[in-house]
Amino acid sequence: MARKHEVIFPKLEYEMVVRGISQKALGKLLRVSQPTIGRKLAGKCDWKIGDIETICNYLNKDYYELFK
Repeated sequence: MARKHEVIFPKLEYEMVVRGISQKALGKLLRVSQPTIGRKLAGKCDWKIGDIETICNYLNKDYYELFK
């Protein structure tokens, strides 16, 4: 049985959907695997400050627009 996806970062996930950015593409941007991105989005492992900065710059958004 598939597990329910809990949305921990709804603003970030919204931007990913609107812009058509997959977990795989985000992983490529951050130089990590898609499963790692999945764990980060699920809140199972922490984001690195550098990752957050890269995402914010790439999406032209600030931290509070994506992570708060």
